Amino acid sequence: MKRLLLAALLTFAAGSFAAEATPQWPFDRRAPEELRKMERKVFAHYFSQFPISIDDGNPDGDYYAKGYLSPDGENGIHRPYGRFINQRPLPRLPRLVPDWHELDVYDEVRMAAETGMDGFAYNILTTTGSHWERLLTLMKQVNKYGKGFKILIMPDMTAEFSEHPERMVPALLKIAGDPSLYRDGSGKLVIAPYNAYAQPPQWWKERLAELKSHGVDVVFMPGFQGWWKYLKDYRELCWGFFDWGTSALDEQLGWRRQALRETDRYGKVFMAPVRPQDCRPRAGMAGEAHNSELFRAMWQTAIDYNAGWVQLVTWSDYSEGTEIAPSTGTRWAFYDLTAYYTSYFKTGKPPKIERDAIYWFHRRQHTDAPYDKTQQTRGPFRIVGTPHNEIELLGFLKAPGTLRITLNGKVHEQAFPAGMHSFKIPLECGRPEFSLIRDGRELIRLTGHQEIVRSNPYQDMLYYADGGTAEAPRIWTGPEKKTVAPELGKLIRQVSFPGFPLVSGKGGKPREVGFGGSFRIPDESEAVFHVRRMDVKADHGWVALFLSAATADGRSRFNLTPRTAKQTYISGSHPGTPFRVVRDNFQVEYPAIYRLRRTGGKLQFLYGNYVVAEVDEKEYGKLDRPSISISAEKPEDGGLLEFSAIELRRLP
Repeated sequence: MKRLLLAALLTFAAGSFAAEATPQWPFDRRAPEELRKMERKVFAHYFSQFPISIDDGNPDGDYYAKGYLSPDGENGIHRPYGRFINQRPLPRLPRLVPDWHELDVYDEVRMAAETGMDGFAYNILTTTGSHWERLLTLMKQVNKYGKGFKILIMPDMTAEFSEHPERMVPALLKIAGDPSLYRDGSGKLVIAPYNAYAQPPQWWKERLAELKSHGVDVVFMPGFQGWWKYLKDYRELCWGFFDWGTSALDEQLGWRRQALRETDRYGKVFMAPVRPQDCRPRAGMAGEAHNSELFRAMWQTAIDYNAGWVQLVTWSDYSEGTEIAPSTGTRWAFYDLTAYYTSYFKTGKPPKIERDAIYWFHRRQHTDAPYDKTQQTRGPFRIVGTPHNEIELLGFLKAPGTLRITLNGKVHEQAFPAGMHSFKIPLECGRPEFSLIRDGRELIRLTGHQEIVRSNPYQDMLYYADGGTAEAPRIWTGPEKKTVAPELGKLIRQVSFPGFPLVSGKGGKPREVGFGGSFRIPDESEAVFHVRRMDVKADHGWVALFLSAATADGRSRFNLTPRTAKQTYISGSHPGTPFRVVRDNFQVEYPAIYRLRRTGGKLQFLYGNYVVAEVDEKEYGKLDRPSISISAEKPEDGGLLEFSAIELRRLP
């Protein structure tokens, strides 16, 4: 009866909502908010060690490049196996803003939410430090994004809670009331502990009661590795359960499906695992995924065996090579397949193919290819499952067509009807090219971004991938600059000065623009300086460029102080202190927006949208007189500021 009801609900859902055009995908996706209202849920496991950027550095020399992707990284601990990870999140150029990490996390939330999934399953590794802080940041950004995207709380019982299980409840109580966290229809907080069997059922019963005594009603969804061994013992406590699953296609198609068919689930909701692949350089292990087959087979198992939920294993665990987030090696391939199967799983019906798309998958070398034993001293990779060495082209065809792989001048092709189809050829050295042909016309053509080689100094068992539609192709050519639009309030008036837009000054000829007393910064307003460029020549001494706010008598003055084309600092002077640094250098780039803001009895200094320092007017007086000045110690030195606009604005 329950299955019939679910089928009816899915049939209703499939026909109730109009699809949106999504030209980057072969299908038109329903609105993500509507998909998230459906009964079946999809969460992607979020592993906090691998954010988009670790240090906001240039991707050529940041921590990913030097620490994780190099044999010499992290003091050489990766030399025996070559690298900690095989790929990284698609990098960007440095943001150079104080909240770069929050912006990155928001981008992750947005990307995941656009697939239609319900949220992230956050792996709680620790209750302090960077991993806990990243949870708090994620909660903030999920709340900012909204649209029904949530966080499924997943205490990791093999990390801090293994040695200190008593810390779990206090940690959960700190966050339990936050609206970013996923709750069931009755408002109860859902917790899904990873490897819950690390503690016996009685311990969990007591912890759930403890949470309830503090006013936190909880739905318990424990996770296992081999659920059929544990579920019977935990069934009285849990509403549902999940399993971590396998990394090998042979196992998935064999007894994993059989276990779902033959083992009693006691009426509990099952969150099925879906994994793209598994490749762990440090452990020297890789699961045989058969290109994209493991990912597709695990989705199909969840669909065929009536799983209520799915957990994508993972969004971002690069140490195990299971990530589906857009990445340097697999690009958008598994991300795009996630969007397709999320709609399929939730609606109970394969999405209609509206546009052609192709995706390719292959390793860079044969599973038994030779390696340099003087460098890879840990020994050979262990392949879980029967090794396969093939190149796959996966096609989404809106009409009959031919999938073609060209390698070393030899053409391999096969005709297919409309639909999703996989075409494979044996793995050989070279750089493959991939095409979709229809009626003699080449509709899509892609060249692989990875050369297949005969040997490597270090083995690399990751499946690389790429692809997309012809209508909206995404070709990644390298890191791009991420920009943030300025958040500006209502314009009060434009401000100018004699000689606008240039202010220049030299040693012996300082220049000051005081605006003739006509420019004041009222309470809850700001002066906004749009600086197109700055130049400074300081070969023989100091050069000072100031965007200042002073008291009426000029005895107290605080300044945005551009120092070089890449650095600015905040300085000030007041009675008894002729000069001091309020904030040391922070990174900038031009064009730049600097702001002097008066709010709440304070003068704030902003670069772009970001408050970089503030001073209290109660201590120094009303700092409402803006000015611009440039001077230099030596006559041959000097500086220049060119403005595109100067404005007085209300606060945004």
